[in-house]
Amino acid sequence: MTSLTVSTVMTPDPVTVRTDTPLKEIAEVLTARAISAVGVLDRHGALVGVVSEADLLSHLREHERPSWLAKRLSRRDRRMSGRVASDLMTAPALTIDAGASLTAASAEFARTGVRRLFVLRRGALVGVVSRSDLVRVFVRTDDELLHEVERGVLLRALGLGPDRARVAVHDGVVTMCGRVEKRSEVETLTRMVEDVPGVVAVENRLDYVWNDVA
Repeated sequence: MTSLTVSTVMTPDPVTVRTDTPLKEIAEVLTARAISAVGVLDRHGALVGVVSEADLLSHLREHERPSWLAKRLSRRDRRMSGRVASDLMTAPALTIDAGASLTAASAEFARTGVRRLFVLRRGALVGVVSRSDLVRVFVRTDDELLHEVERGVLLRALGLGPDRARVAVHDGVVTMCGRVEKRSEVETLTRMVEDVPGVVAVENRLDYVWNDVA
């Protein structure tokens, strides 16, 4: 079966900044690109952290002071506007491998509670995947599901052509008809099709030649 991986749903070439990028510039990037976070790279191009809208807002809240107190700020405090990404970033950035399954990504989102994971391939940053990216996988057309089941499950995984098994999809419900050799193949097919992202239910009407289960 063709398993969807993180690389198939991620946004490639994510927006990044350097550790010495000023916070004002980061805010401008987030606004201009309509994104909620950027990855932070060191001088070698390695991902070392992330700065999000929440980080910037937290920074603003922490440094709001009454006007009378502002007059007594030290020179160092008055230079707050010159702070850079490395001063504020959350580190390390949470990552996932490009080849990881969507199930693994879902588990990681549940474990960490974050909104996004940066995607690495052989240690290099190649994308970013969000919770909404995973949700969109389940909004697939019937034609897309039909192709996935026919080519990815029946033909590629089990070598079953349309002469032995026929597939129909309506509103995400997959119906399979035909005849296979063994009862165990019927049960295997059901499980594999149920695992296809976007499939709502499976109606397995396949028959078999002999019962190898009982």
